[in-house]
Amino acid sequence: MMRPLITYMLKSYTSSQRYFAPVASIVISVLFLYTYKPNPVMSSYAATAVILFIGCAWMGLSFLNHEQAVQRQVTIVHLRSSVKYGLGGILTLALLTLVLALLTVVYPVMTGSFAQPAGLYHMTLALAGHMLLGMLGISIALYLQTSWVPKSSYAIGILLIILIVSVGGKKLEELIPGPVVPVFLPPAAPMMNALMNADELSFMSLLGSFAHVLVYIILLCGFYLYRSGHMDYGKNL
Repeated sequence: MMRPLITYMLKSYTSSQRYFAPVASIVISVLFLYTYKPNPVMSSYAATAVILFIGCAWMGLSFLNHEQAVQRQVTIVHLRSSVKYGLGGILTLALLTLVLALLTVVYPVMTGSFAQPAGLYHMTLALAGHMLLGMLGISIALYLQTSWVPKSSYAIGILLIILIVSVGGKKLEELIPGPVVPVFLPPAAPMMNALMNADELSFMSLLGSFAHVLVYIILLCGFYLYRSGHMDYGKNL
């Protein structure tokens, strides 16, 4: 059931052409970053991971809003489950994020943009970091789609604030001591720090940073699917 749904969602999204702006912004930003050579490996990967975090949040919002309310309701009725519909959307976005993450990680290696060889270890860390930050951006966008926040101007404003605050999380931790910021703020800043200092940090420390982001994504997606199962999508028709 999931494969046909993902295929349908990919065709629907690409035919709407709403993908163009967020995907083009990611591609242009990465190309611009690697205009000058050579570049340090992990610092550059940390920068492109942040680009993917912001770009995927934008792509997620455009994907989740691309269907008309009637079309979405027909799809949910056909599936007989709004949870399956929501899960199909998350998996489709995960697939798109994986493609963008692979291209972003491989591009500088193929074009010789780094000062030294990246190596399999660094590329694996970078791919995991890009994938996690991309999915983190999408997990945030889940709660700002039109069926959850009807006014698009509010949704875009909230999304921008969350993205900016998340990227600057380390500064916030200094201003607000205690566990509030590390627990509740989307952990984009800790992932950036882990990628930038991958050579100095221990493997367990790196694993902890990656697990922190993964748990955050699972909680956001899990609660979204739970709430999707109790929402009346027909009220927006």
